[in-house]
Amino acid sequence: MKMLLFSNSGKPLYHWCKQIIADFFKDKSVYFISAASAFDESQYFASASQVLKPLGVKLNHLLFDKISADDLDKIDAFLVGGGNTYRLLLEVKKYKLAEKIRSRVWGGALYVGLSAGANITGSDILTTNDWNILGSTDFEGLKLVPFNINPHYGAPQDRILTSAESRDDRIKEYHQFHNNPVVALEEETYLEANDKHFRVGNSSKGIVKVFLRNKEPEIYKAGELISIK
Repeated sequence: MKMLLFSNSGKPLYHWCKQIIADFFKDKSVYFISAASAFDESQYFASASQVLKPLGVKLNHLLFDKISADDLDKIDAFLVGGGNTYRLLLEVKKYKLAEKIRSRVWGGALYVGLSAGANITGSDILTTNDWNILGSTDFEGLKLVPFNINPHYGAPQDRILTSAESRDDRIKEYHQFHNNPVVALEEETYLEANDKHFRVGNSSKGIVKVFLRNKEPEIYKAGELISIK
């Protein structure tokens, strides 16, 4: 299993991670999943194609209503864009593609997930920052990784300046009811997954923070293997 899980795609699109993505896919024919977008999926695909094409990445638009589960057997590389995690997972489950995508990735298909695309690879999606705009009731992720992901992580703010809950507070609340480890990714940060090994991307600017239930979180920097025990 080989995956890249990014905190964000940035603005302009992929400005900080496009070369990393291109190097990862090399000469593969890549299928782009745009289902996390709540807006114009065709425009989202066109924008991604325009950015990645000069780097040699050929994108194909994977629309769930136009592909069968059997067709997925021919796909060797997925690029799963960001947007709303609940919408993305709902679409995956609606077309009964979760098991097929999981088996393809476990079977060697490359997977790159950005924000929402990273969120769905975890045990569940309850640690996303997104709103449940569609009233989803199924939160089980693809379980490609043995933890939850929280992208766009920001360190706790000074309580003198704000009375709002910090991200750390919300993760602690999650752990009152769930045992899943939570891996928080700062912006412009990503994980490299190679089978059961997970490393903070060497070119990451931020840190990765691992939260385990009833334990103090641990911080990992670029190039370090993260430990989930």
